[in-house]
Amino acid sequence: MNLLYRGSVKDIYKDGDHLLFKYSNRYSVFDWGEMPDEIPQKGEALAILAGLFFDYLKDFGVSSHYIKTDSSGHLVVDEVAVLRPHFDSGSYDYSMYSDDPAHCLVPLEVIFRILLGKGNSLEGRLKRSPAYLKELGLSQVPDSSTEFRPPLVEFSTKLESTDRYLTHSEIKMMGIIKEQELQNIASMTRNIALHLEKLFNSFGVKLWDGKFEFAFGSKASDGLRSLLLVDSIGPDELRLTFDDAPLSKEFLRQIYAPTSWYKAVAKAKEMAAERGVTHWKDICKDELKEVPPRLTPEQIQIASLLYKALANEVAGAMNRPQPFEAEANLKIWKQKCASLL
Repeated sequence: MNLLYRGSVKDIYKDGDHLLFKYSNRYSVFDWGEMPDEIPQKGEALAILAGLFFDYLKDFGVSSHYIKTDSSGHLVVDEVAVLRPHFDSGSYDYSMYSDDPAHCLVPLEVIFRILLGKGNSLEGRLKRSPAYLKELGLSQVPDSSTEFRPPLVEFSTKLESTDRYLTHSEIKMMGIIKEQELQNIASMTRNIALHLEKLFNSFGVKLWDGKFEFAFGSKASDGLRSLLLVDSIGPDELRLTFDDAPLSKEFLRQIYAPTSWYKAVAKAKEMAAERGVTHWKDICKDELKEVPPRLTPEQIQIASLLYKALANEVAGAMNRPQPFEAEANLKIWKQKCASLL
């Protein structure tokens, strides 16, 4: 078994004809990558949740790369190639997608929104671009109270140093996907979001938005490629709340948002964009002299409880045995969370 990739959260191994996802206790916020602390049992909970969600969606006909969860609690998945764009002269070259490759990652992150909420980026982007408002099929700029039925779908880059939102015309110019395939991804995303929303609603959790990744499968006779849901599904990819408390990685984002490091991250990204370079983290560390602060023991404990409690709730809703101690439940987590946020 060979290590192929060490990410900020999980490690990917080649295991025979398949890949093995080993989830760690590491975490990442604001595109930083690996942060200075670990959250106990986070990796175990994420692996359990991903397996549960893929099993749940399979019953609704959603194809994915998921095969099974092995005896060690790691995900076994089908391998898909990752064709990384080349950065040259201030832009990314996606020409390797020009011949419609199959069995590879779609180089897009697909974002869905059911509820908007305060602090969203969409309002500001739409105010700056009326054309994008029309593209999304909206008659007016939404506000924080807006609910989207069906869910709103947007696209951003996936394999660049910093994610950027894309219009349909920009995606077309990149030449990475056919228009009908893009429409199929949007339709799949809406369906998946609604199925997950129903599951979360069954135990009092609200799903606001999230992001998915897809891969191209085999080509059909009409030249279109099938689509597979890939990577992972969990509270690091979805924004959830329980009784108005952030039951997802948003909990960690809110802890870091008031820090000087968070402000430096935004500034470093601006500086990198102005210079036409990708190494914004180096700018943050070397020029702005900012690195992420460590979490307190209490913050680490409550973050760990978040992941375990959610895994217990999802397992219970699917009539599966709860994987963690009974004290790992949302009511207790909410009480502890209230002291921090």
